[in-house]
Amino acid sequence: MIEEYFSGKLIFPAAGKRTIVSTFLTQDNPIMKTNRRGFTQAFAGGGLALAAGLSRGAAASTAKGNRIKKIEVLPTAVEFRSAFNIGVGKVGGKGLPGKHVFVRVETADGLVGWGATNTVPNWSYETVEAVTGTLRHHLAPLAIDKTPFELNALKKQMDISIRPAVSNGAPFAKSALEIAFLDLAGKITGQPLHALLGGKIHDTIDLCYAVSIDEPEAMAEEVKRWPACWCFKVKVSGDTDKDIARLKAITEARPDAVIWLDANQSYQPIALERFFREITQFDKIRCFEQPVRSEDWLGLRRAREKSPYPLAIDEGCFSSFDVARMARLDAADLVVLKVPKSAGVTNCYKSAVVAEANGIGLLGSGLTDAGVSFMAAIHLYSTLDLLLPPELNGPQFLTDMMVDGIDMQGVTVTVPDTPGLGITVPEDKIRANQLRVG
Repeated sequence: MIEEYFSGKLIFPAAGKRTIVSTFLTQDNPIMKTNRRGFTQAFAGGGLALAAGLSRGAAASTAKGNRIKKIEVLPTAVEFRSAFNIGVGKVGGKGLPGKHVFVRVETADGLVGWGATNTVPNWSYETVEAVTGTLRHHLAPLAIDKTPFELNALKKQMDISIRPAVSNGAPFAKSALEIAFLDLAGKITGQPLHALLGGKIHDTIDLCYAVSIDEPEAMAEEVKRWPACWCFKVKVSGDTDKDIARLKAITEARPDAVIWLDANQSYQPIALERFFREITQFDKIRCFEQPVRSEDWLGLRRAREKSPYPLAIDEGCFSSFDVARMARLDAADLVVLKVPKSAGVTNCYKSAVVAEANGIGLLGSGLTDAGVSFMAAIHLYSTLDLLLPPELNGPQFLTDMMVDGIDMQGVTVTVPDTPGLGITVPEDKIRANQLRVG
């Protein structure tokens, strides 16, 4: 593959065939320059440059009809079927819908791409008002008159407009716009999103579901509701006695199930020692995610030194730079990938590359995503070797995924091979559930 890349011929699998794209690396190609820096940036950026050689060739990047002429930002309510409580509060529930932001991007030829993000401000700071305003007033204007094959230029401009500080800047908003670009790029080239990242290595993805914080009996009933699910992310609250009672009830209800613990920052470092002693009785635990505050990396390192199970970082690690710092500090054994916190699919892929290069295991998760951002994660995770099923709990908690075309049996999702995200978005449903955001 690499030899073919440098020789000027890229051989790429498409619908079971081998497509040869000649003279890919030329000075005339606006997608890829032959200089070392340009190659590295495009390749590490998630492989979107590969799409230019597919189906329509490099001309796709400059064709007037592919230029984006209209962008709509649509804050939307998505109802929950049941309560979802984590260590830092309530994510949603009946009468408390999720506040998602959909992005509709339309080219001059009338082709439409969709992006989206959920907003969970007690998990991370971006509110629905912030995401909507950032997109409408700062990011969407940067995308007008670009093609979806100019993603690296857009990302650079977005980071200039909304500057990353210690980590990412407005990552949820940036992620929604990038997903729309990738959906469009796939539709223009006739390729699924995963092909733009180098292609899937998994045809199906089993999901991990979350067990919301509740009384032990209710949590036991929840795991029994999903017999096809063999891995559960069990939320814990920071109260050792109650959390141990919850774990006992869950393991008695489903002794076959693997457990992925997640505290969502709810434990104080000093309280962890007793909790660590108590959880050694549960042999189905595979890891423990984000026990302490997101900014307390030194506390996380101390917890890792004493934990009987591998420790994962999530809220404390948003970017590939965070992964590198975390690796240098030996603060965690695993990193939890999430598309929105990474500012998009391609940056999330970068985090995965840095993690693997540093011997850090990969886990995948989401933020109770509706169908658009859910499928973006499915495409990405199909290209990676995750150590546990990704926790994508939208189908578990949401009454409607707000898309058509997800192929899912039990908790197993088939990775689509149709162009872009591989789903359709019923616009009337999105518009009927719009939120009024000033």
